[in-house]
Amino acid sequence: MARRGVGAGEITAAFPGRGIAGAGMGSATATPAASPYQAGIEIEEQIYSPAFGNIAVPDSRGCCSGFTASASSHQNPSYKPFSNFIPLVSSVILSTIVACFWVILAVTNAPKAIKTSLWTAPVFALACDVVILLVGNGAALGIGVLVIAFAVAAALYSCWATGPRLRHASELLSTSIIRAYLPPSTSCLVILVLVATFGYMAFWTVAISCIAAAEGHFMNYQLAYVAALLVSMAWTMQVLRYFVYVIVAKLAHAQLIYGVRMPGGAVEALCGTMTGPAFGDICMGAMAVPVNSAVRGFARAMKTATAGNDEFIFSGQGCCLSISEKMLGRANRWGFVHVGARGKAFCVASRDVWSLFVLCGIAKLVDSDLTGSFCFLSSVATGALASLVAGSWALAMNKEQKELVLPVAIYAFLIGYYMCRMMIAWPQACVAAYHVAYAENPQNPQLGTLIPDHLRELQALAADQPSRDVGSSDQIDDS
Repeated sequence: MARRGVGAGEITAAFPGRGIAGAGMGSATATPAASPYQAGIEIEEQIYSPAFGNIAVPDSRGCCSGFTASASSHQNPSYKPFSNFIPLVSSVILSTIVACFWVILAVTNAPKAIKTSLWTAPVFALACDVVILLVGNGAALGIGVLVIAFAVAAALYSCWATGPRLRHASELLSTSIIRAYLPPSTSCLVILVLVATFGYMAFWTVAISCIAAAEGHFMNYQLAYVAALLVSMAWTMQVLRYFVYVIVAKLAHAQLIYGVRMPGGAVEALCGTMTGPAFGDICMGAMAVPVNSAVRGFARAMKTATAGNDEFIFSGQGCCLSISEKMLGRANRWGFVHVGARGKAFCVASRDVWSLFVLCGIAKLVDSDLTGSFCFLSSVATGALASLVAGSWALAMNKEQKELVLPVAIYAFLIGYYMCRMMIAWPQACVAAYHVAYAENPQNPQLGTLIPDHLRELQALAADQPSRDVGSSDQIDDS
């Protein structure tokens, strides 16, 4: 873009009757006529570069206007913040409160906590399923059928998990928490991680709501964005969960093995875990343990479906079971105890701990412990309650667009589930440390006779009912 220079004649025209001096000083001196040799000067807009000197810059206005108009994102007119974003925020707050309730109940009254989780999970799942089915589309119908199947299975499991197994799980949970004798700073540590988790969930809620609220060229990949956020939330929450798990297990293991507290307490355990190599093992284990749990769950489902029959359609049952058993010896949640207490790598720690369980003869007892099912069912109950509240809110506000309710209900369930999983890692780590401490030294006076008594009880039941495998691992895999 060029700009023509201003001549003296133009100045004279601007100030008639006065010259240049008159324009500036008020003098009456006449201005001489413009020179016939005066010409307009073209002044180019230039940018000075030390390397290339003056560089002419062409007019760039509008060069990206077409791209901007087609690629920019704008708000979706059908998005309603009050019926989409606010229910998710409420689910974060509600999940935090309910997760704290489960931890307090497990610490103060372990038998009641386990019994409550056994019946609240199927009840809240069915209540949440009512909201999902009210959406009325095909996806909601499919998810609703799966929820009903899970609720029925959980109810049957609650009826089966009675007798000595339930009594042993209650005693083990309360005994491990009491004998771990965690320092008071552990509560501050858990609260700190809870605040960090709350902040992450709030940020995640804003991100998922922004994706739902925006539309445009870049929103053609909305499903990919949602999938990335879901994977990010799952992995991040698993890392936070096992971060608490390792710290608490480290403190509990020192107390159960040596009968003394760590000198630095929870602060030293926190700093050592965060800055040491254990954090990398936690990140790796957060990916490996859920995969192992999925394979084991699939293998157990096939075992239950076949009922011991070698039919052709279920020919992969033995393969899945063998793979799950091998993976259990290489990646399990009990290995995190040695990750924190012994400083081992995750795979090495998992292998060593499981070998100790096998040598002591408590592998089946540990794998069938109901405290893992308690952690899983309490998290499901929390997620179902959060989904029920958020889904009902969204359904009441989106009566014309019910299809928007289903994503809100699913996101709220995941928020509640992972929030509770992170909080409930505290008592679960105490139980894991108790099992590992017994496997390392069965004659440890710090542990009492809880596990030997339960082993004798299971052996007596097996002698009375030889056709039934009492020690079989029918536990709901909670990892």
